[in-house]
Amino acid sequence: MYRILKLVLGAIASLPWWALYVLADLFHFLIYHVIWYRRKMVWRNLSAAFPEKSVEEINEINIQFYKNFCDQVVETIKLFRSTPEEISERFEVDTTVYDKLFSEGRHVLQATSHQFNWEWGNWILNHHTQFHLRIIYMIQKNKSMERLVNEYRVRYGTELIPANDLKAMMTDPAQPTMTVFLADQNPSDRKRAAWVSFFGREIPFHRGLEILARRKGHAVVFDEMIRVKRGHYKSVSKLAFTDGSKTSEGEITEAYVQFLEESIKRQPENWLWSHNRWKHARQS
Repeated sequence: MYRILKLVLGAIASLPWWALYVLADLFHFLIYHVIWYRRKMVWRNLSAAFPEKSVEEINEINIQFYKNFCDQVVETIKLFRSTPEEISERFEVDTTVYDKLFSEGRHVLQATSHQFNWEWGNWILNHHTQFHLRIIYMIQKNKSMERLVNEYRVRYGTELIPANDLKAMMTDPAQPTMTVFLADQNPSDRKRAAWVSFFGREIPFHRGLEILARRKGHAVVFDEMIRVKRGHYKSVSKLAFTDGSKTSEGEITEAYVQFLEESIKRQPENWLWSHNRWKHARQS
């Protein structure tokens, strides 16, 4: 299965950009109009998150989300045959915050989310900052796909750490390191999660980033990815906490959730509404 997937995805990745977006349009027609991929879930999530919006407004966000989602799929596949230089032409990043922290010899924890295009963000950070980059990732059930995805993630020096490997997370290399958390993922252990209000519903969030920041005193950066136009993105980074050890319990997580919600509201069609982030929401 691995070899077949690699061959197929490699062939798709070899297509020019214009052909990739034709493929994305065909993919959109298939999953939206034929398969109806998670359409009820996406509509339910959008309607609950934006009760003040009209049906027409929700529908507009819904349609554009699916288009962006399909673009994300082909853009991720393109990484199998791309270089950081090529992706950099399509992804703008301001490294001012990171340059300052690196010059101070600080370790950094970055909280980002499933905003398009998060897979490109890995290469951009690795290419444009001096940090040793570590990404905390969730282990996938499909081992062939996990192997393929992880191959392009580590191609240019990124280190991958499974989300359940606390020992590796707590170990700091000698050089300044940036550890990236996709902080909007559902935690597997809800008993140890932080329950925070997100779009009006209390849901569980991972506490790993906050625990690490408070114990180690690392700097914490929140990152927002913005879709500029089709195939072009930019990353905006905010220094949220200079020293995590000086924060109170829950402060970092609550600040991030507020940051994430405000970010999504600015560009709601650019976040992954097809994952059931409210699956474990507490009933009011």
